[in-house]
Amino acid sequence: MSSGQGSGKQKAKKASFAPQAAGHESNQIVPRNKADNRSGASQAVVPYQPSQAQQQNTMLVPKGYTVKPIVPAKKAELVSVAKAMHREEFGTRVKELFDPEKEAALDALQTGIYIGWRCPEYNWDCIRVGVKSKCFCGHLLAEHGRFTGTSVRVPCAVAGCQCRAYAFIPSRPEDVGEFWLRKRRNFDPSTWRAKCRCKHNHEEHNTGGSHSCKVGGCTCQSFDSNFLCAACDKHWEQHQTFFETEAYRKEAGLPYGEAYLPFAEMPKLRNAVLSGNEEDDSAYQAITSGTGSYSRLGPSSSSARPALPPNRNPKGI
Repeated sequence: MSSGQGSGKQKAKKASFAPQAAGHESNQIVPRNKADNRSGASQAVVPYQPSQAQQQNTMLVPKGYTVKPIVPAKKAELVSVAKAMHREEFGTRVKELFDPEKEAALDALQTGIYIGWRCPEYNWDCIRVGVKSKCFCGHLLAEHGRFTGTSVRVPCAVAGCQCRAYAFIPSRPEDVGEFWLRKRRNFDPSTWRAKCRCKHNHEEHNTGGSHSCKVGGCTCQSFDSNFLCAACDKHWEQHQTFFETEAYRKEAGLPYGEAYLPFAEMPKLRNAVLSGNEEDDSAYQAITSGTGSYSRLGPSSSSARPALPPNRNPKGI
């Protein structure tokens, strides 16, 4: 990085100069001595050159000052950034954020029935779906009919609901990357609903067909999400809900067993999800050893025993 310094020093009493950007010449009027002024002599016009400054890439800096260029990181260390932001609360925040998916994963380990929400072309799930996950119709999976690992259409069991097939939809702002909403004063997470581009939420759309809007005067003919999945940056309508057995997932190359746990490939984050402490792997050890409250008590991978909810008069499987 080259630097330059003005060679000709111009002394001027009672005259001040404003710095100019390098490469620009400024004509400054420098008054001569009083004698010259009294004699009516003209003022000299000379080009201004900074005398005590260095020019570095068209930027003026004080002499002796070194400019260090700012180079963006090639790979953002999101985990490090999150730790710096939350510090001692990091583990607790991670556990709270992924509790629904952790419970869904543990249910899958115990029942052998895996429910995932993903784009059909993916070999990983964007969100692990559990019995407390919400359907497009506005009711939980636990409020739908009995299901197995080979179910295709699981209808809603709530009286009066026209839903004929469970379709997962995000029910938390975090699921669509809107983390800042919880920081708003008086924000109530229970009132949050995923919305269509027509500005009406999913509960204001029909549960069947193309999910046209039910709001009077709205011409929306289909639910086009105004949000993106936080895991893959694709729209809700590009995803599907899959009910699968462990045997099927193994054959299809999808995560199953302990590998289905959130952050299974990152031990410290996995521990934080399970226990809230990155260094505490006791919960994971209980899962892999089949002991304690996390023990794998479910049927074999070939079983199609319905998971929760408890038996009721189902509309079908």
